[in-house]
Amino acid sequence: MKKTIKNHSGFTLIEAVVTVAVFGILLSMAIPSFSKMIESNRISSGTNMFMSALMLARSEAITRSIPTSICVSDTGTSCTSSGNYAKGWIVFSDCSRDGVINAVSTCDFDGDGTNDGDRIIKVHNGFKKLSILGASNSTHRFTYTLSGRPSSGVTRFKVGAKPTELKQKLTIALTGRVKFCKIGETGCN
Repeated sequence: MKKTIKNHSGFTLIEAVVTVAVFGILLSMAIPSFSKMIESNRISSGTNMFMSALMLARSEAITRSIPTSICVSDTGTSCTSSGNYAKGWIVFSDCSRDGVINAVSTCDFDGDGTNDGDRIIKVHNGFKKLSILGASNSTHRFTYTLSGRPSSGVTRFKVGAKPTELKQKLTIALTGRVKFCKIGETGCN
């Protein structure tokens, strides 16, 4: 009588340990690159959202022939004096041209002959692990005149993961157009 021998296929303990060790080494090399990619995407997304808000404010100022402002806001209802737009911002009609959302202003939106308050056009909630700063600490609000030009001349904003690590810059020219560049890139001054 013949004995039949059954072969069992599978990993030995040593093969499994070596496989897990190689996987761990590859993973430890990939995580820092993945983290940098996530940070880069967060910065790009924040820059694009803020640039979109600036373009909306300019468009509304020209379309409505009313000065339009964008200010830092962590509440979504009023402006704050913090200079970090990553906390959130509000785009609003700024009839009184003071960069503050007023309950009563010089605009008559509904045509009834009485002055209405400034109107909030768009609210954007904040970003985590991001900084959007004006060139000076006093740039916690920015206003486009009714012609779509900045009321304060050429203005710059910088974006990065931290206030000390700013990577991208938005420059608003005297014409009101927004230009984007990466800090350190040729021509980005």
